[in-house]
Amino acid sequence: MSHGFDPRLALAGLGTIVTLALVGWTASARADDPGKANRYPYDPVCSWGRIADGRGMLVRCMKQGEAEALLAGKPAPAPTASDQPEPPPSPPTEGKLTMEVGPVQVDSGTLPQALTKLKVPSDRYLECVERNGGLGKEDGEVQVRFLVRERGRAEGAVVKTRRAVSEKAAACIADVVDRRFVGHPDVPIVGATLVVKFSKVAQ
Repeated sequence: MSHGFDPRLALAGLGTIVTLALVGWTASARADDPGKANRYPYDPVCSWGRIADGRGMLVRCMKQGEAEALLAGKPAPAPTASDQPEPPPSPPTEGKLTMEVGPVQVDSGTLPQALTKLKVPSDRYLECVERNGGLGKEDGEVQVRFLVRERGRAEGAVVKTRRAVSEKAAACIADVVDRRFVGHPDVPIVGATLVVKFSKVAQ
């Protein structure tokens, strides 16, 4: 059995010393010179450390007094009421969402079946708004612009204007309109705009 010098053990010991030195330097930088806190290692969220729930989730940031007490080997101060995480806010009470589909404004010619056909997916229009932020005010509106050719389907549907409705909800409504059969125009191609109005009704 050889009792000679093993370089691997020396390197391992050196790594431990460097690690301890870094920990001590970090605590000193935070306590003595705040300007050094911008250097690595540094927690950009919690300058004095963090308290977690054991599952990787941040509960709250530590305060300076708590961190200094832990570094000195003293019991940490008891948390105050302000240290406790705030409960999530209650969702706002909203009225029932109602909707009115129409009119369908045609640039030229007529589309007599368009309004009837575009009223069919009314529940999907409502779902678009309810799943994408709801209504920002007591009432709102989405206007969808599309073209109709000889085959009678809405083509290239896009949001023309929106009010009190999120961009995602308005785009969802345009997707419902797009490629839907709206009836044959009396000219080769016609532009049209669907107006969909939303409002809240107290329950």
